[in-house]
Amino acid sequence: MQSSSLIYMTSNGIKSLSPSDQVVLANIFHAYENTCISIRNNESPCFPSIVHNSMHEFLNELSTKVPMFIDYFKYVPEFARISMDDKIRLVKTHFGVMININEPLLYPLTSSNLTRTWSNVFGPDITLRLVKRNKIIEQYTIDPILLKIVLIILVLSSDNSRDLDTFDLDVICDDTLFIFHAQNIYVQLLWNYILSRTTSYRDAVKFYNKLIMCILFMSNVDRDIDSHINKCKTEIQQMVPLMQAIWSDSNKNTDESMPI
Repeated sequence: MQSSSLIYMTSNGIKSLSPSDQVVLANIFHAYENTCISIRNNESPCFPSIVHNSMHEFLNELSTKVPMFIDYFKYVPEFARISMDDKIRLVKTHFGVMININEPLLYPLTSSNLTRTWSNVFGPDITLRLVKRNKIIEQYTIDPILLKIVLIILVLSSDNSRDLDTFDLDVICDDTLFIFHAQNIYVQLLWNYILSRTTSYRDAVKFYNKLIMCILFMSNVDRDIDSHINKCKTEIQQMVPLMQAIWSDSNKNTDESMPI
């Protein structure tokens, strides 16, 4: 996937954003700055802080980042109106997506600590795909708002992608119609934003398709990582409660360790 011309264009596209769209985009930008970026600036500039040799140590350090992601979603009015059980389901189901996008957003330069940790924890195959993931996402990090909208869209999805091998309907959210409606608001916002940055519908569609390909690639990597972690029961038992809540019992509706 090659870098799209969209991210280098100025805002003189085929469609202007409405005043309400501009307000929501500004709110999204500042919400991310006030949560994820603000907390990152007060922490170590390198992630992870050391090279990890065990999965549980790496994920335990990663767990310190989760509250900032959730704080970001709390700024989304539609997310705030979702029931607590559904919020927990959404965060647990889409945890990998949150990490896949937030990690390159927060740390644009992939540190040697991170690649060496990936290799120690996940092995060479997944490591190569994670490096490729970062290179793909890098082309979108130039835009100040795009991935922040994508994050909201992906988290506001009531699918049960982490449980493809089960038929337990409890993993699907209670109010799927409301979540679907909320997601559509931000899908439309994303499309309007892309139209405002492109000079033709053809370019907008091409860019949108490339973005979907990127998301599908990340989703496939996430599923393989999820499967890899689920096989390591001993490592899961040594994780902090928050990480155990993500992996030890993905069908559980609520968990006191989830900071929502």
